Amino acid sequence: MAADTSSDDEEGINSINVTPLVDVMLVLLIIFMVTTTKIQESEALAIDKPDAQTGQKLEPKQHHILLTCAKDGKLEVDHKPVDGDAAIKEAITRKLAEGRDLQGVIQCDEEAQVKSMIHLVDLLRDAGVKKYAIATEKPKATPAPS
Repeated sequence: MAADTSSDDEEGINSINVTPLVDVMLVLLIIFMVTTTKIQESEALAIDKPDAQTGQKLEPKQHHILLTCAKDGKLEVDHKPVDGDAAIKEAITRKLAEGRDLQGVIQCDEEAQVKSMIHLVDLLRDAGVKKYAIATEKPKATPAPS
């Protein structure tokens, strides 16, 4: 038996079904979205910032460095764990070299010792940072009594 090839020799594939490709890409997108949020949650320190009525948002374009202290004493600089004052000062100095208008943001857990926060402020001042802020959050609204 011979195949009839004379009728389709001049014609090619006129259309491609892209639906399976779109389906696969959407599934991959969902997988990446879920895994990146889980990775961010697992790498970051769990910080319960203190409440403040007068807190203000930082300007998003401002050059800043984030110093974090957890209630168990762990320290991070820009979400990277550090050990000791020398590593913190080195990170501050590197950021300061990028721009002299550096602002330090100190984010401490409300159960962290106050001396940890004051120590981070001192490290910023020693490195030459003139502006710094303490990260807080707005108090949670309480239901009105009836």
